[in-house]
Amino acid sequence: MKKLASLSLACLLLFSLLSACGAPKETQNPPAPTELQPIVFTEPVRGYHWAPAYLAETLGYFAEEGLKADFQTVTGADASAPVFSGDAQFGLRGVEMALMSAEAGQGCKIIYSTTSHYPYQLIGASDKYTTVESLRGGVIAGGQGPTSAPQAFSKAILNHAGMQAETDASVISMASAGYLAAIKSGEIQAAVATNPWAAKTLQDNGGKVIVDGADEATMESLMGSTTYELFMIFTTDAYLKENPETVQKVVKAMAKASRWMETATPEEIAKQLEPLFEGRYEELLYSAQVDKDTKLSNPTGYHTESGLKAAISLTALSGGIKNTNVDPDQIYDESFLDQAWTELSK
Repeated sequence: MKKLASLSLACLLLFSLLSACGAPKETQNPPAPTELQPIVFTEPVRGYHWAPAYLAETLGYFAEEGLKADFQTVTGADASAPVFSGDAQFGLRGVEMALMSAEAGQGCKIIYSTTSHYPYQLIGASDKYTTVESLRGGVIAGGQGPTSAPQAFSKAILNHAGMQAETDASVISMASAGYLAAIKSGEIQAAVATNPWAAKTLQDNGGKVIVDGADEATMESLMGSTTYELFMIFTTDAYLKENPETVQKVVKAMAKASRWMETATPEEIAKQLEPLFEGRYEELLYSAQVDKDTKLSNPTGYHTESGLKAAISLTALSGGIKNTNVDPDQIYDESFLDQAWTELSK
């Protein structure tokens, strides 16, 4: 009887020992998921032309790099200001902003160019305005401010036709939301559409394309380049120097998104962008289809020498910069792109 009791006690002690060693304690919490590093992008508008940045978030590529992106639209103020103040880490803008900032001594670098062709179109108000010459004495609307890219585009078109802004035709500031009303009232005779959907809206209301920036022959004649890397992502020199690892992760995630876009259908692209463009699926689908047809998006993120020269010329024409002798290293840092594509090619 004593032997049986001793054996039972030994078994009980052995079971307790094994339980303590092998079984998890009820009070033990599961490991916490890895926390994603927040990064903030600012933008003047939510636009398709920065698709690689948005898709890097919605496709989970930022998360794969340990990042969580927050896109903040800044209206009524300079969307670049939060980046320079340190309240945001990255900005979605146009190349002319980087050129003007460099001349002003504000250190920043373009780390990714999201478009490779010029997406703007000059649209006449009706059948009466189908040529540049037909705009003589008229008014062209486009862009917010005299140094904006749409106004520079308008002035370049007039100059190329042997006309001068303000003397032969006026170029004024106007938000695109006011175009149709201004056309109907006769206030303007043409407007610059900055994206495919805006151009479609004007044409659906009787507008006629006078100059299509996406047409390579037109851009070659107008600006001496078939490429023009207008839309881009930038960060400050200070952030780039202090956070190179984060910048590398951001660029790699966007490169993945650009690679995905190359084989994705317009429907797939629109679906993946829709979470950040609530209620704008039709617009996204149309823009994605135009993108596929005209190859507006930049599949690599790099700039071209001719595209930069055209951007410098156009920005100078608008009065945004005075110095046209610009070193590309003042504007771009594509070393992160080099590393990203090296890693993705393995």
